[in-house]
Amino acid sequence: MRVAWQMLGVRAMRSVLVLLVVSGCSSSSGEDVLPAPDPRDGIQVAYAIEVAPGAEAWKCNVLDLPTDKWMSVNHVESVQNASMHHMDLIAIALAAPDLPPGEYDCADVYAQYPRLMDDGIIVYASQQATQQITLPAGTVAELLPKMRVMHEIHFVNPTEEPLQAFSKINAYKYPDDKVTQQIWGGAVRDLDIRIPAGANAHVEWTRCVMNEDVDVLFLSTHTHQLARRAEIRLFDGTATGERIYVNDDWHAPPLQDYTASPLHVPAGHGFELSCHYTNHSDREVRWGFAADDEMCQIALVFTPGETKRKCEIVEQGVR
Repeated sequence: MRVAWQMLGVRAMRSVLVLLVVSGCSSSSGEDVLPAPDPRDGIQVAYAIEVAPGAEAWKCNVLDLPTDKWMSVNHVESVQNASMHHMDLIAIALAAPDLPPGEYDCADVYAQYPRLMDDGIIVYASQQATQQITLPAGTVAELLPKMRVMHEIHFVNPTEEPLQAFSKINAYKYPDDKVTQQIWGGAVRDLDIRIPAGANAHVEWTRCVMNEDVDVLFLSTHTHQLARRAEIRLFDGTATGERIYVNDDWHAPPLQDYTASPLHVPAGHGFELSCHYTNHSDREVRWGFAADDEMCQIALVFTPGETKRKCEIVEQGVR
């Protein structure tokens, strides 16, 4: 799962909502499982695609958000298929400034804009069927007027019937006079994954430290189907400590919520992410976008909402 909002990069911009989320529920009854809010209260972004039997679909819809002015957001909810591989909503002004609205094959977009992985700003991402995120009182993400985004759906249909893959996201307005701080976030990725053929207990690990103090509100992980476990431990810059997160289901990594008591991480301290794999195939598996490739990443949302704050990789290895 890639995450977090990282400003559209332009210095004049304020912080953007960086909510990370993770795995999927659907409705086959035709019922609208998430009606759009009244325009006075918020906005909805929705996208749906048809996926052929046995097919893997990775589609991207580029659009401008239906916002005429800055919009402060404190609460978001979303729905999507229970078996969604991942869904991202990405601000693309820095990475793909000339990409016009329309529907695309995501593989073509990422090939044309290779900086999209690093310079695209993940406004929202989910692998959960239903998701609700509420920030602490006074804390918001801010949406730019008419911000151009890319709504990305990655779905594998294992059935013998065509299926509709869908995603709906509602973002609700928050009073500007109650805003006290903004959020920021980011993803830390292991891009050098090499899982040997026939491996039974292969572990890839990455350690990162914050370059400035932060208070973490949410964290999660993202892997693919070979991952048997993902763990996050605290790291003081020298040694690893308490395990604060574990996920044994790659389909639905939990979202660790620290909004009631934010996790303070001082500069020079951070996290160790370890991903545990089993590979019964006869080929080495490496990092990649496809469902039969692998990933190992941690997503963070924190305050203060300053774009320069990030968790910088200091060590990586295998065991």
